[in-house]
Amino acid sequence: MATEPVPGVDMPRHSSNITTAFPSQGSSSAAPPTVYYFSKHDTIKLTENNFLLWKHQLLLILEGYDLEGFVQGTIPVPSHFIPRADGQLIDNPVFLTNKKQDKFLTSWLLPIVSDDILVHLTTAKTSFSIWSTIEKRFGVKSNIKISSMRHYLYSLTKANLTVKEYLLKVKQLSDSLIVAGSIVTEQERVSIILVGVHSCASLSHSYVY
Repeated sequence: MATEPVPGVDMPRHSSNITTAFPSQGSSSAAPPTVYYFSKHDTIKLTENNFLLWKHQLLLILEGYDLEGFVQGTIPVPSHFIPRADGQLIDNPVFLTNKKQDKFLTSWLLPIVSDDILVHLTTAKTSFSIWSTIEKRFGVKSNIKISSMRHYLYSLTKANLTVKEYLLKVKQLSDSLIVAGSIVTEQERVSIILVGVHSCASLSHSYVY
């Protein structure tokens, strides 16, 4: 993914780790920190029905730039001021960079949210507040949906499906759960398939007698 340079800042075209842009707070002589911008991506807009897919897509993008910590709240806000050698407090360049980076992410998130949801984000001023508000709004629904999908997957039998159709159904449900953050192991999938086929065979056998 290419990054776009910030006017007045000597910024590398590619970055493998955003932490290189944030020198330690005690070092006022470190190289000026950098704000990382990136171009618009072809992402879906968040609606009432696609939170899991939207979240998965955005996290992949943010993780590609090592910026997911901003929306997840795992990057601590640096001190606004730091002391010079003579003890006088000066603006902390790391704080300023952190603030600019977060403002960029905030402005990036808002346009990829539908109008119906955007009205609930009018008081959100940071990328973390936007993300956490959305998580709270859809988190419970998502957990219920995941539980429902898992129940359906474990209840699925071959029934009147062909073997190919049945295996495809299991794969699609498993993949959907993985995208939603609920891992389905290969061993789990094999066990589900065997139980589903066996249940169908047992039912057919009972009809014979």
